[in-house]
Amino acid sequence: MKIALKLVVVIAMLAIAISCLKVENTPQFPKSLTSFSVTPSTTSVSVTAKDSLSNAVTFTWTDPKYATGLTNSKFTVMVGVTGKNFASFSSKSFSGVLTGALLGKDINGMALKLGGVIGQSMSLDVKVVASQANNDEPINSNVVQITFSPYGDLGLSATSLTKTLSAANASNPADTLSWNVAFNGYSGVKTYVLQSAKGGSAFASPNSVSVTTFSKVYSQLDLNKAALGFGAAPGVAFPIDFRLQATDELGTSVYSNVVTLTVTPYVANNSIDVIGDATPGSWSTGTEMYRPDPVNNPGNWVAIVNLIGGKSVKFRADQQWNTNWGSSAWPTGTGTQNGNNIPVGGTSGYYQITLNSGTGAYSFTPVTVGSYTSISVIGDAAGGWGVDSLLTQSATDPNVWSGNVTLSAGGHQFKFRANQAWTVSWGSATLSPTGYSGWATSNNGANITVPVAGKYFCYINVATGEFFFGNLDNNPGASAPYGQIGLVGDVVGSWSNDKFMVQNPQNPFEWSLKICDNTGAPVQLPAAAGKIRANAAWTTSWGGSTFPNGVGTTKNDPNISVLAGTPQIIFNSATGEYSFVY
Repeated sequence: MKIALKLVVVIAMLAIAISCLKVENTPQFPKSLTSFSVTPSTTSVSVTAKDSLSNAVTFTWTDPKYATGLTNSKFTVMVGVTGKNFASFSSKSFSGVLTGALLGKDINGMALKLGGVIGQSMSLDVKVVASQANNDEPINSNVVQITFSPYGDLGLSATSLTKTLSAANASNPADTLSWNVAFNGYSGVKTYVLQSAKGGSAFASPNSVSVTTFSKVYSQLDLNKAALGFGAAPGVAFPIDFRLQATDELGTSVYSNVVTLTVTPYVANNSIDVIGDATPGSWSTGTEMYRPDPVNNPGNWVAIVNLIGGKSVKFRADQQWNTNWGSSAWPTGTGTQNGNNIPVGGTSGYYQITLNSGTGAYSFTPVTVGSYTSISVIGDAAGGWGVDSLLTQSATDPNVWSGNVTLSAGGHQFKFRANQAWTVSWGSATLSPTGYSGWATSNNGANITVPVAGKYFCYINVATGEFFFGNLDNNPGASAPYGQIGLVGDVVGSWSNDKFMVQNPQNPFEWSLKICDNTGAPVQLPAAAGKIRANAAWTTSWGGSTFPNGVGTTKNDPNISVLAGTPQIIFNSATGEYSFVY
């Protein structure tokens, strides 16, 4: 009984003690009442691109003396255009310090983002906002003004400033141009354009290409085309200026330094023929070769030619003997300048001939030519895929078939086929730039699309694969070869004296011309007007409003506006197709 009474007394005393304890509130720090101000190290900031990573301006501010201490204080430097009350601004934050600097790239990016113009002075308002680390108790400093002129921070460099180019290395890298990010410190959208121009022209007429990386590799072919396009002479050193233009989303543009590459271009062989007593034109007229891939493999040339066994051939450029290739090896070898005649060691017949004009490597491969009872045009462009429009076999060449066929356009297509069956057929996805001629392959060729509806003279050589279809509505005389084809006009110095083209001995409708001087060197043509005409008279002539490729008609075509240079001119009198290859 005494023990129970004692326990009750103890519990009562504990209850009284607990009821007397006081629970403390969360600590409350007094607000800072200290004035807060900022002072810049300078009010006129002048820096350039080389100062991008250096301090441009330093700001020093007083301690707001937050109760949490300086180490738990944050300071945000805000920059805006003077008089805009920081409606738009850029900022940079610092913690636990009483000073902070803007690097050259910091203030430059801020100024450009705020609408600054390269090289033009602008006035900027700057203030510092102090706060506790959790952004409580923000305090604005006084506003100070500084002046600043944004600079261009874009740099361009090249791996080599001098390069001698060669056809043998046309596909090899020649130079790499590299550049850095523009508008350092600016996070908005930026676009880049690489410009090139004739050296010393102040980019009066630049070539421009958009770039999305920070380097561009130029092949020897790229630089060779660029140099020749700007008027360089083969074998002579020529300067090409490059610069980069960067533009931000506000329309502000900045240009890099100018890098000048001095390149020595090579002769761009845009005409190669096979000539010799084994060829259809003997030693007087060459049979022109063509490039199946002129963009990516400009040095690779191909032709299928009917050769006479036991005789010989050579390759030459520009329909002249200044540049030629020969060797005593058969059926493959490497031709050299003024080398031996190449002996045709096989039997007479058709051969696929290849030449790499850069390396001189060549090959002769026999081609099996079938004998057919009929050749026809078939397709939805010619009345349906079950309707054969028969062609007529040539009386002088059993492999040549031709005839007049009405073709429809609007996506309509056709093929050539033998013996009114699909056992042997010809088609091609490799067409001329204007789409009316090409080189067909048997059985694997693509359908041929008709550009314009009309009545056509259709032609195919089933041995060589060469084909074309000429619009008789625009060229009534398309189905018959002409005796002469010539180029006239200011581009050749006369509207009455023709520069006569060379007729392909294996295709009487195809003509070519490379204008050379008495030494065989290509002549630089001026930028001027010209026309193509037949038989040295104006009875039949062709012109066009497009360049360097076009389709002329015999119905009052305009003059062709020819660009300056040393082009190879190719013309098909059946289709009216002309091409100036530079």
